[in-house]
Amino acid sequence: MSLFQFNTPVFFAIFACILILSLYFKRFRILVLSILAATIYLLAYYHIFYNWELPQYQRGKSYKIDAQVIKIYEPLINTGNNIEHPIYFKAKLLKLDHENIKQTVYINLSWYKNKPQLNVNDTLTANVKVKPFRSLQNFGGANSELWAFYNHVKAKGYIDNKFGIKIIKDNAPDTQKILQQKISTAFIKSINYWFYKAILFGDKSAMPHTYKEKFKIMGISHLFAISGLHIGMMFAIGFYSVKFIIIISMIKPKQKLNINTLYTCTGFIFALTYTLLSGCSISAIRALIMLAVFSFMYIKGAQYFSYRALQYALIISLLINPFQLLNPGIYFSFLAVYILIFSYTKFSMEHNTALKRFSWLVIIQMNLTIGLFPLVWFFNDGASFIGIFVNLIAIPLMALFILPSIVIISFSSLFNLSTSLLLYLDMFLSELFWYLSELEVNVFWLQLGELSWQSLILIYLTLFLSFSSFKFFVYLPVFILLVNKLTEQKSIWQVDILDVGHGLSVLISQNNKTYVYDIGAKYMTGLSIAQTQIIPYIKGKNLTIKHTMLSHRDNDHVGGLQDWINFGLKDTLLINTNLPQEIDTCTLGLMKFGDLKIQNLWPITKSKKSNNNSCVVKVSDDNFSILLPGDIHKNAELELISKSVDLKATILVSPHHGSNTSSSSGFIAAVSPKWVIHSSAFNGRWLMPHSEVMHRYTELGVQQLTTGISGQIRIKFFSDKYLIESTRSKQNYWFLVN
Repeated sequence: MSLFQFNTPVFFAIFACILILSLYFKRFRILVLSILAATIYLLAYYHIFYNWELPQYQRGKSYKIDAQVIKIYEPLINTGNNIEHPIYFKAKLLKLDHENIKQTVYINLSWYKNKPQLNVNDTLTANVKVKPFRSLQNFGGANSELWAFYNHVKAKGYIDNKFGIKIIKDNAPDTQKILQQKISTAFIKSINYWFYKAILFGDKSAMPHTYKEKFKIMGISHLFAISGLHIGMMFAIGFYSVKFIIIISMIKPKQKLNINTLYTCTGFIFALTYTLLSGCSISAIRALIMLAVFSFMYIKGAQYFSYRALQYALIISLLINPFQLLNPGIYFSFLAVYILIFSYTKFSMEHNTALKRFSWLVIIQMNLTIGLFPLVWFFNDGASFIGIFVNLIAIPLMALFILPSIVIISFSSLFNLSTSLLLYLDMFLSELFWYLSELEVNVFWLQLGELSWQSLILIYLTLFLSFSSFKFFVYLPVFILLVNKLTEQKSIWQVDILDVGHGLSVLISQNNKTYVYDIGAKYMTGLSIAQTQIIPYIKGKNLTIKHTMLSHRDNDHVGGLQDWINFGLKDTLLINTNLPQEIDTCTLGLMKFGDLKIQNLWPITKSKKSNNNSCVVKVSDDNFSILLPGDIHKNAELELISKSVDLKATILVSPHHGSNTSSSSGFIAAVSPKWVIHSSAFNGRWLMPHSEVMHRYTELGVQQLTTGISGQIRIKFFSDKYLIESTRSKQNYWFLVN
């Protein structure tokens, strides 16, 4: 609670209530002390390890840095031409303006027109233009800022080529990297190198995107994150290998020696070695902590596979880093182990036949599927219903054949021993992946829409109470869920101005049917806003796209057109187009969209300027309206006024993202909006909305919001009122810089 709610009225209100109760009930005093201790520890941890921030941001300021290259990101597209694309890399900041950086700080950088070859572990001295890390924020989307904060990524920017650049090559890689390179050499020429890379080092960067999606739908993505499954299997390999050697060697240990302690320690050493070689990922360390606690309690003769042991492991993990609570993996891993312990204690049965062992596996997998279902729904807006069956095959296959084979091949490579096992394994996997590529798995994915964190807690509270001694209280969370659902006031229609950086995308929805106005930009990386933000948002909300209006041909409005078409939305386009450069102007007139009226008001005359050919659209019901003017300039605004076009609207999306080329005082007065929304990037290249424009709106009494500051802005229209909300107002964490 102190992590997510500290420094908010909610936190202090809850704490005050508990404090008052503690004056009358002794048991609450322990809770008060626990909250105080947790809050103090969290704040101390934050100031020791996380509080470094980029000095006061100044646009255009160049910082001199010394940094070590940690990771180089592979290009997403191969243009096959002579266009020079930047390289993107992650670097550990060592010095900033000659001042040593004491905390762990990473920055994401791009380098345009680079000539020297840059490699991992190189040290770079250069001038960079950077700004605090900030990401796009849309409802239901992944919060990249939380991920970046937890991983110490504090800034992003680019290398300033106007200054001298010095690269010191790394000539002494550490033992871990030498071993990684040696093991990688054994697999690098194989067909399925991306698979071995993911299993051995948790690196999924080379995994084909189509396989990522299919693994997610089939519910087996967890097999490619180095976590409890991998650490447990490595422990088992070490444990049973030594046990096998002891048995066949006919060694008879002394009675005083507990031979199981030897097996356990060897298994743990195997798991520890694997964790170190794989790069000590977050999930691997978390699983190793669990294993260490379970092993210690086993050696001490205590009940090792128990809720108490799991509780100790969680406490140790959070003491090591309380900000792990920002990582979804901690919830999946500890909940999965909790379910395994629950299954072991509640559904114990004999395992003396193959059928009974298989039945036991089915029960465990069913419990895992049901228990993790709400969590999967919360993070993915849906879940797979075939995971239970696929995992019954995939987990034993991974545990008994694939991972042991990879371990044998890796071990052989360290001693330069050749093995034909890789050839057979590669052939087997190639055949398996070929069948997978031919399999249509999308039908197995249930798209359920957004699940709130409040509903998630109530669902798990219901499940917990169902199997506890307080079964009677199970009706309480169910009652709250039902009341919340029945009393929720549903809007008649809704407008979503998505956070797309410098660009525009507006979704107008009624009864889950949606009219889309513009689809954002496409970048040099090959990714588009349509692909990364709009389409995932549409999937998560279960929206049906009925119409798509492209205002004009500029990249920041239609860059994602090809991805839009690939997604199967070509038939929704309201204008003719072959390429973004050949987009027609819209046809003037009125169309009905459910109970809404959609009017195309402009262009009345065609202009030589692309911006002035923007389709100006007004959407209205009987009480409220929104005006979407694209990128029109002042002369187009004045012509609209001179033609006596009805521009009055409740909400205005500012023309040209708030540029000073637009939003004339006459136009603002003619529209007379209550609110204006500026769709522009945070500290963007063109500094929109311009201060003069904002001043004009303020003078005329118009309230303002900017997507770059507020994130996605949602306006819900009811019969007699409207409600405005934004992502950042609902996800305002105290430890993130606003």
